[in-house]
Parts: sequence; structure tokens; C-alpha cells
Amino acid sequence: MARVFWTGAEGSRLLQRAGWALEAALLYLLWGLVRLFPVDRASRLGGRIMQWIGLRSKKNRHVLANLRVAFPDRDEQAIRRLAAGSWANLGSVLAEFVHLDRITAADSADPRIDVVYEGCDAGSLRRDGPCIIITAHLANWELVAFVGQQACGSLDAIYSPQNNLYLEHMVQRMREPLRCTFYGKVNAVRAMFRSLKRGRSIGLLADVRVDGGTLVPFFGMDAESTTTPAWLSLKTGCRIVPVHVERLRDAHFRITLGPPLRAERGEGETDQDALLRTTLAINHRIEDWIRAHPEQWLCTKRRWPKPAMEAAGAYRPQQSQAPTRRDPSA
Repeated sequence: MARVFWTGAEGSRLLQRAGWALEAALLYLLWGLVRLFPVDRASRLGGRIMQWIGLRSKKNRHVLANLRVAFPDRDEQAIRRLAAGSWANLGSVLAEFVHLDRITAADSADPRIDVVYEGCDAGSLRRDGPCIIITAHLANWELVAFVGQQACGSLDAIYSPQNNLYLEHMVQRMREPLRCTFYGKVNAVRAMFRSLKRGRSIGLLADVRVDGGTLVPFFGMDAESTTTPAWLSLKTGCRIVPVHVERLRDAHFRITLGPPLRAERGEGETDQDALLRTTLAINHRIEDWIRAHPEQWLCTKRRWPKPAMEAAGAYRPQQSQAPTRRDPSA
């Protein structure tokens, strides 16, 4: 969220607190204004503002580099259009935070979430025990928590807390319409294991770089990937349910629950073999989602090892880029 741009006041606890308070106050006012707009208009406005800011930020070099690795067949103009779309999508997500209650409203005359089951159904997900829901930073990924708890009955979601404690409190209050429990990623594996043993499903994002993680191919290049979903499935026998979000238009979404996976040792396999095979299958699922809507992928952090990305020519001298409208067809 705001950590994309704010680094905080290092070296002084008092200055840090003052910076946090100022940041939270500004965002509180901004979100208050956004709340006054209709949902779709707020989503569009947030997208345009963040697109303008993001394309001029230092983080844009990571967005461009990640997209070059994922889509080596795209020319530079297409890559920059995708980057513009990625920033616009992030702005829409931030604007939609204050409208989560409206987006998830069951009695709305204009339903904003279309839930699709592929290779599974709500009955089996509830009946056959807790699930490990994995998703990626696509469209408005926050909504996976809402659909996950509806499909599975209960859900504990793992997330990265904001460094700014005031902002963290604000964000968690706005997440209340999602109706699930959130756990910080510190000691998350233990918390997830306990949740599954209590019969509660868990949800986590599986598309991010995990420093020190296992190298598993992602878009054809080894990437530090989380093996946590595979490990939990192997140890508990729980199914891994891939869930992804697509932005159809403005603040209207399709959320698809795909065919479940299960980490199991094949004949002659070790636990490590099963973990790697299952994690590779998860990465392939995420690749398919991103290929379908690359302009909706949040990739502001370097995804692959830096030496490999540099060797592939992913990082190039920054060039100025004029604002570009989100182009889903890019």
C-alpha cells in the first residue's frame, strides 16, 4: 500500500511516529473523499491517479523488468502499456478499499462479484474438510478472502501487515466486510497449521518472491517460491484450491475457484520431490492467470533473482513515459 512510496523517518522513533501519523491522516482524508464517489467512479479515479504516480516512481523499473521476463515476446511499447495497466489496477484496488462493503453486498441490485467453480463446488469444499486457498496479486485480490470464507465456511488469511501501525488499524477496519480472520506472516506457518487442524481453511498469496525460498521455475526462470502450500497439504492431507480474480470492468469481478491440487508422494518420490512438483504446478497455474490479464498483475517488487534478471536484460535505462490509459488488450 503506502509503503510503495513512503520509507519512513529512520533513526528517530518520534519522527517515525510523526511520519506514520501524517501518512495515516492524509490517507484517512483521501479515503473519506473516495467514499463519497460511486464505486465505479472511485475505482476509475483511483486508477488514473495511481497510474500517473506509478509510472514516474522508482518502483516502475521493477514492474517493467518483471513484465519483460514474463513476456519476452512483447515489444517495449507493449510492456510499457502493461505497466501502465498494472499501476492503474493498483490504484483501483486502493480506491475500492473503502467500498468493500458495497462490492461484497449480497442484496445489491448490481452484483459486483461473479463466482465460478471449475472442477469443484461449494458443497464439496465445505464437506471434505478445510482447504488451502492460494491466489495471486491480480485484479482486486482482497476479494478472494470474502469468496473463500463463503465457499469454505471459515477462512484465516495470511497477509503482510503495514509497518505504519495507524495505517494498519485503518486497513484492518476496512477489511471487516471480508468476514475472515487475518494473521500476519510472522510465524505464519505455525498459525496456518493450527487453523487447518481446527478445521478452518487458510488463504495466502503465492506469487511473491520469498527470500531464501526454494528455486522453482516461474515463467521459465528459476524464482524463489513459497513451498508452504505444498508442505501444509503434504502434512495435513488438505486440498490446495487455486482461486483467482479477474477485473471485468471498473469494480466488477469474476472470481474462479479452480480444480484442487493435493501434495502427495508419487511412487519412489521423497517429500522434497512432492513439494517441488506441487509448487511447480502452483506456479504454472499462476502463470496462466497472469498471461490472461497481465495488466492486472501487481509486480512492484523484483520477482526473480537479480543476477538472473540482469543477465536476461530485464533492467534497462529508465525512459520517461507519458500517461497511458489502461489497455486490457495489450
